[in-house]
Amino acid sequence: MPTPRERWSKTDPRGAGSWWVRSVPGWHGAFALFVVIAAAVLLASRDPDRGAAALAVGAVAVAYAALGVPGARRRDWRARAYLAVAVAGCCAAYAADPQLNFLLFIAFPQTWFLTDTRREGVLWTVATALAGLVGMAAGYGPTVGTMDIAVSMLVSVGFTCVLGVWISFVVEQSADRAELIAELEDTRAELAAAHHDAGAAAERARMAADIHDTLAQGFTGILLLARSARAVAREEPARRSLGLIEDAARSGLTEARTLVAAMSPVGLEDAGTLAEALRRLAERVSRESGVRVEVVVTGQDPRSLPRAQQVVLLRAAQEALANVRKHAGAVRAQVVLSGAEGTAALEVRDDGVGLVPADLAGSTGFGLTGMRRRVEEVGGVLDVAGEPGAGTRVRIAVPTGPVDHLGGGAG
Repeated sequence: MPTPRERWSKTDPRGAGSWWVRSVPGWHGAFALFVVIAAAVLLASRDPDRGAAALAVGAVAVAYAALGVPGARRRDWRARAYLAVAVAGCCAAYAADPQLNFLLFIAFPQTWFLTDTRREGVLWTVATALAGLVGMAAGYGPTVGTMDIAVSMLVSVGFTCVLGVWISFVVEQSADRAELIAELEDTRAELAAAHHDAGAAAERARMAADIHDTLAQGFTGILLLARSARAVAREEPARRSLGLIEDAARSGLTEARTLVAAMSPVGLEDAGTLAEALRRLAERVSRESGVRVEVVVTGQDPRSLPRAQQVVLLRAAQEALANVRKHAGAVRAQVVLSGAEGTAALEVRDDGVGLVPADLAGSTGFGLTGMRRRVEEVGGVLDVAGEPGAGTRVRIAVPTGPVDHLGGGAG
């Protein structure tokens, strides 16, 4: 089970987690202050054993710099190694010069600062108190009763443990709140993205219906009228003009149907899977345009792909096939859905007229721009390739992990 500090750092490294990181320099400063005070006390002391005391304090300071500083940030064995040196060093310092007993004011808090669990904090606090008791009993000698020192240590241990346990509970509750806030923010971002996608899909569906009911029907009517009039027209100029009108109406009807096909939603809910939705899209495009579209699924099963990535791949396939209908002049097209470790990819290939170098260099068409933006929002990559007369290939690769809506990347 993660400790409160681990949960903080994993939940929100910019918020609660940074509190612990920001507190580390303060602890370093406090330790340095106590070392300076100890040095001043030793300089003013006339105790014959002050050299041994200075050596013990210096050893603790060196251990803190070598083990305590990196251990405080990484929470590893170095923190415990420093505590062991500090317990032994303080015991020696108190035995040499008991005036240094004020170092317990920094030694006791450090046992909680450098440990991760309440049990470990209590154990190191007791070890520090026992070392202090032994050192001061040896330093004071018979002038001060060992029982008096023991009572004082017992009070200090009790107060330190109560305070440490209480602070650890506060930290744990704060971690729970930080985790809950992070979950709420993630949920809010997912709901916002879902509302945005639903609104965009509804607007596309409305526009598709309007185009079908107005422009498509109007072009159909013009086409039928022109065809009927050309059938009864006797003069060649009139027949030729009516033929041009018929061609223009047929072209307009094709464009209208292409727009309707591109904006009409292909529901993942109804299809069940992304592969089935792509097959339905391919059947509709084949039926309405005459381009033979084949769907191939390879690699790992893409069913576990997050919803956001499935929607992006489906919309990209719609846009790519709409471009095939309008611009490629293709006879056949192939949609390849593949899955690999950590990545899902979609390729749309056609045997049409291909792209000229200027098209590849710019890629500024509205369809490609919108497609690229949607792909990048889920941390994916869009690649377009083609040559004149050799068809076009559109490839989209997206990560299979969850989408970070705040960060715009994979989680």
